[in-house]
Amino acid sequence: MSGLWIRCRRVGCAFALATAVAVLAAVPAAAAETWVSFSAVLAQVKSGPLIRAIINPQRGDVEIKFRNLNEWHAFYPPADQAELQRLLDARHVRVLFVPRHQAAAVRPAAGAVHHPLRDGLILALAAVAASAGVYLLWRRRARRRQASAHTG
Repeated sequence: MSGLWIRCRRVGCAFALATAVAVLAAVPAAAAETWVSFSAVLAQVKSGPLIRAIINPQRGDVEIKFRNLNEWHAFYPPADQAELQRLLDARHVRVLFVPRHQAAAVRPAAGAVHHPLRDGLILALAAVAASAGVYLLWRRRARRRQASAHTG
C-alpha cells in the first residue's frame, strides 16, 4: 500500500510542478504587450527594430512586435491607415491584416458530410484497442504458463 501512496505522491508532485511552470511561463507573455499612443507607434515604425505589424481595420488598432518580442498596441485614426501601411512597406516589415468576420454559412445535413480525418482517427483508435487487447491476452496466457511451470 505504501508503494502506491509514494507513486501517487510523485505523480501529484509532478503535476503540481508542471502546472506551476505553465503558469509562470504565461506571465511574461501577458506582460509583454503595452498600449501606447499612435504617435509613439509611428516613431517606432519609422526607426524601431520591428519584426511584424498587425493591422485591425475593423477596430482601428495596430499591434507592432519588436525583435525582443515586446508588443505595442495603439488605436489609429482611419485616415492614417494608408500612411501606416506605406511606412511599414518602406521598412519591409511583415504586415498582417485581421480579416473581417464572414457571415455564418448554411451547414449541410449532418449525415451528408464525410469526414476522412474522423474516420482515420476511429480506425487508429480501433487498431490501438485491438492491439492492447491482444497484448493483455498474451500477457495473461504467459503468466498462466509461468504459474503452471512453477507448480508442476
